Amino acid sequence: MKKNLSKMAAKKITSAMNVFLRIDANSTSCTVIYQPKAPKGLSKFRRTK
Repeated sequence: MKKNLSKMAAKKITSAMNVFLRIDANSTSCTVIYQPKAPKGLSKFRRTK
């Protein structure tokens, strides 16, 4: 029972993180002046390649 619960929680967390990564990959933001470059691994979550 405990393994099923942890697997289910891991799947939910993974799907939530994928949603956040997709939102972050498709948005641009700048704090004040400096905007750091996005990691290359983030490009697989972009809508336009």
